[in-house]
Amino acid sequence: MLFRRMALQALLLALSLSSMGTIQAQEIFKDVPFDVEAHTLDIYRANPAGPTVFYVPGGNWYKHDKNLYTKLGVALAGYGVNLIIPQYGEEQKYPDNLIDVVEAVRWSQANLPNYGFNSTQFHLVGHSAGAHLAYMSLTDGRSSLNERDFQSLTLISGLYDINFLVRYGNRWKNWSPLQGWHASPIHTKRLIGLPMTVVWAENDYDVVKRQTKHFLHANEKICQPLRSFIIPCDDHVTELLNAETNGLLRIITDTALSTATGGVLNPSVTLETVAPIDIAAPVTLQESPAPAQIPAPPVPVAESPRTPALEAPEVVAPAVKVTAPAAVLPVSPPTPPPAPPVPVVKP
Repeated sequence: MLFRRMALQALLLALSLSSMGTIQAQEIFKDVPFDVEAHTLDIYRANPAGPTVFYVPGGNWYKHDKNLYTKLGVALAGYGVNLIIPQYGEEQKYPDNLIDVVEAVRWSQANLPNYGFNSTQFHLVGHSAGAHLAYMSLTDGRSSLNERDFQSLTLISGLYDINFLVRYGNRWKNWSPLQGWHASPIHTKRLIGLPMTVVWAENDYDVVKRQTKHFLHANEKICQPLRSFIIPCDDHVTELLNAETNGLLRIITDTALSTATGGVLNPSVTLETVAPIDIAAPVTLQESPAPAQIPAPPVPVAESPRTPALEAPEVVAPAVKVTAPAAVLPVSPPTPPPAPPVPVVKP
């Protein structure tokens, strides 16, 4: 009897390890072009049936580098979460960089089935300038995206009052106050019908903490359901570097896994049982080639006035409290069925 019990336990352990290995197996497609301007994106596929994070990187609207987020893709793979990360235009122009993000989403919706994905509904996540672009992709009339394209929205240390930077920032003088107003989430706010999460760091830039406080207050006035988190001890950069240990990765994965399964965490992997991943350690990846044929991208919009860089930080007031999460609107867009690629699997 004891032998049979030990054998059963060994079998269950083997099955558990086998399933975890399947979830952590990852296929990486690097530098996949998504528009006529040769902008590219990276695809980290860990679980074709799992949730997918579409991550808009920060970097002053032009100094971002998608290759810096390789470890994030590897860390998310440990939870069975896929990652798409675009390299939008390196010019400091709005709404050109916003349109780049929109085109990257639309290309991904049309082509991810070629890469073995079962769903093209994304969890939209942005950091810093990327948080600004992520929010404006749902509120700027020049964007074709809306709540039906995503399952959740997570904003990390974003800039929400561009008009303030236009009025007081020396490097924003070529923007008019009207342009800054229409590019500011704090002014173009509206009710977002998605689970929305706002995150910032305890030692963040003062301008970020101040604008986050005002953004949350503005959303409270329109009764926008959301939840907010302060990452303790970290700053604007280290909140990303320490994402595995400071709780930021937990916030992203918990949001993706819970909303993707209707409020129930994916039973095939739990956040408590996944081993911590050191995202500061070096990682060696086997890249997979992209498909040879890329469908025609959408026609880009006309060029807009140039946007200067982010100005120096300002003094800030304390943060605000957490509010309730929003509802989910899960609707998947139609996707064409071109021939699938033959990727290289990294165990």
